[in-house]
Amino acid sequence: MDFTNIVFWLCLIPAMVCIFLTGRYILHHRTQAKQQFEKYALLIISLAFLGMASMLTLGIFLLVAFLAYGGVKLALKGGRNMRKLALGILIPLLLIPLLYYKYGYFIGTQVFNQEWDTLRDLIIPIGISFYTFQKISFCIDTLSRQQPLPKFLDFMNFASFFPQIVAGPIERRDSLLPQMENIRLTWKAANIDIGLRYIVLGLFFKMCMADNLASAFFQHYDGGNVWVIWMNNIIFGLRIYFDFAGYGLIAYGLARGLGVQLTMNFLSPYSATNITAFWRRWHISLTGWFRDYIYFNIGGSRTKFWAFNILLVFLISGLWHGASWNFVMWGGLSGIAMILHRCYRNLGLRMWAPLSTLLTLITMFYIWMFFYETDNHQLWDNTCHLLTFSSYNTKSLMAVVGTFPVAILTFCFFALISIVLIVMEGLSGKKTGNPYQWLISPYACGVWVILTIVFNPGVKNSFIYFSF
Repeated sequence: MDFTNIVFWLCLIPAMVCIFLTGRYILHHRTQAKQQFEKYALLIISLAFLGMASMLTLGIFLLVAFLAYGGVKLALKGGRNMRKLALGILIPLLLIPLLYYKYGYFIGTQVFNQEWDTLRDLIIPIGISFYTFQKISFCIDTLSRQQPLPKFLDFMNFASFFPQIVAGPIERRDSLLPQMENIRLTWKAANIDIGLRYIVLGLFFKMCMADNLASAFFQHYDGGNVWVIWMNNIIFGLRIYFDFAGYGLIAYGLARGLGVQLTMNFLSPYSATNITAFWRRWHISLTGWFRDYIYFNIGGSRTKFWAFNILLVFLISGLWHGASWNFVMWGGLSGIAMILHRCYRNLGLRMWAPLSTLLTLITMFYIWMFFYETDNHQLWDNTCHLLTFSSYNTKSLMAVVGTFPVAILTFCFFALISIVLIVMEGLSGKKTGNPYQWLISPYACGVWVILTIVFNPGVKNSFIYFSF
């Protein structure tokens, strides 16, 4: 489900118009029938988009959804002990497709030391990590809190809502399900207006910022130049933000246009003044999922092993992103950074806010290297270069400028725009409580449209988190 693909919009807009016309001119006097029609239509659209992504994606999604709903329905017929037992059985069952498609080859080679060639080239169903976690949280919330089982149609709309199904946000039962139960696909000008603004901003983030930054990345450069390493780290760190946040903003805008309020998945993380604040603003729904369902359940900060708890959660988060050791290292370094900041804060120490923000950025751009670089030997070489003081010299810098002048200009230009955007986000967040409020003003949206048209690189890159 690629929001930058014109086919998506050519399918969505006529479908929405048909729903509107049917509701207004055929079912306008039958309120209950109209609502049922809209719910079924929404489900059909969502499943159709999943099927267009791939039939494998649709099939695995239906398997996980039916298993979650059926398992919860059976468990609710028993007592408290029955529900606990059911969760102990149901959660591993829900994880089986994820473990098979995403981690089968990694487990086979790294754990059992077996070359399972049949698992080497498995195509990972799009969004499997996201919708699996959403179904698990539904099962836990429903059974542990003894909440009523929703109607199957409402559950399926909650599970498959097309703006967020393949890349989040990972919505909870209490947040999205009531909206699906009471959804009315009425066309309000205010909803469409605000929705379009977020869509414009999201498309600008993705098609202008992220795609141009991706083209500036120094691919396969193994010269050991410390300046290239840092530029690649910065490029990737900015790209993954504008790419993923762009998707989230489009999803948020689509939902708002339909009268549904999704979680804002990013809140200007790069304007955060410390690493803890960064993770409170980055991929908020996933961070909250790990906090509520893992961190708190192993004791959180209430035990003397709080540092181990933080590290464990980030290691799991690293594995969630990919079945490779570089993701484990990425999660471990992120956890260590969080622990160090917690110790620093517990000592009562404080740092000048601009300096703290700069240190946070440097830390995150370094850690992002472990996200995009999958070669462990290359990671070690890069780290050695970054920590060698003599590597930082003007001769190596001028060598890069002379060899890659176009890439350097592209990097500088879009890094400058990124700085402006991040500063605007930070100021908007302080003034309005919404870091994107200033960026969705009518004048700003006009600028984003022009910049997207003028600087569109013409190279199509799928949303980066479709790989996870």
